Amino acid sequence: MSMNVSNILTKTVGVIGLSLVAYDAHVAGKIESHAAPKNHKSEVLAEHYMDELKLDSPSVVKQHVKKGLFKYFLDENISEFFTGVGGYISGFSSMLVSNVIPFGLAVGTLMGKKDGHFLRSQGFSKFCGAGLLAYGGIFLAQELFGIGKSK
Repeated sequence: MSMNVSNILTKTVGVIGLSLVAYDAHVAGKIESHAAPKNHKSEVLAEHYMDELKLDSPSVVKQHVKKGLFKYFLDENISEFFTGVGGYISGFSSMLVSNVIPFGLAVGTLMGKKDGHFLRSQGFSKFCGAGLLAYGGIFLAQELFGIGKSK
């Protein structure tokens, strides 16, 4: 059983590309998961605080209920968990969408088989690997050397 070096290199490039895209999306998801609950909490507290200050009729019962609701929303943390999860999903998916080209090329490199049809052939896999390397080279040329970067 012979090992084809070009197939191994193609798969390695695909795994590296996919892991870089996944890591980038994971970090973006973590950042968004920390920011989303804080933004949500500040919006809810501001809304309930302003609601507490306004009374449509001079009712002591309404005033106590509104103060109680404000104190409840000040101390509760259940919604922070769910908005954090939603923030992670939002950050992860938005970064994945913005990196759709390297993601698609990396997945394409991992799909090749010996006896597959065109989209699962080794030729297509190598084509995607070359595209991924070219994409990375263009990125490095722009970021490191400023070639083709608009000012």
